[in-house]
Amino acid sequence: MKYLIAFLTALLYLPASGQVFNSLNRKTEIEKCMKPVYSINEFCRIADSLQMSIDELCDYPVIFPIKEPERISSGFGMRYHPIYRIRKFHTGIDIPKTKGSPVYATGNGIVTRKGYCSGYGNFIEIQHAGGFRSFYAHLSRIIVNVGDSVDIIQQIAYVGNTGIATGSHLHYEVRKGERFLNPMGWCYVLYEKLNPLIPRKL
Repeated sequence: MKYLIAFLTALLYLPASGQVFNSLNRKTEIEKCMKPVYSINEFCRIADSLQMSIDELCDYPVIFPIKEPERISSGFGMRYHPIYRIRKFHTGIDIPKTKGSPVYATGNGIVTRKGYCSGYGNFIEIQHAGGFRSFYAHLSRIIVNVGDSVDIIQQIAYVGNTGIATGSHLHYEVRKGERFLNPMGWCYVLYEKLNPLIPRKL
């Protein structure tokens, strides 16, 4: 009888491939595959090959930080800075929104930085899986603290125009190591997984 119980118990932990499986091993496997990834195309390729679930994707910055964004007022890359009046690299995207509009975490993670600086104004940084970080700036008010664990779609702040800003908007970045990544592709990952046949609005 005890052999039968042991056999049935083992079956519960064996996937179809026959390899012992648990969520920790799965998470470690995904993290290892994502370690060298910097481009959204490579991220999506690996996510597809690993058949990552929605829950697993939510550990990365995979949605827009604002509900129903109407437009991007300034994109990622070189631009003519509206205040400094010089060509300067823009490390994120600017999303215009009324002051006080909610700002949401773009993935599950831990708040690692929160503060104020003259350029960004009030800002927050969240550490996600795979070494990815999301950064939110020009906030009017922050409602999370360093060390807080946050869930995707959890409100973390309010849109503002603190720091160097020409108007009320959210400056949003995706970072990894010393690199700034174009947030646009990342903002659509979960949307496209849930709605593969519906075209993007922006």
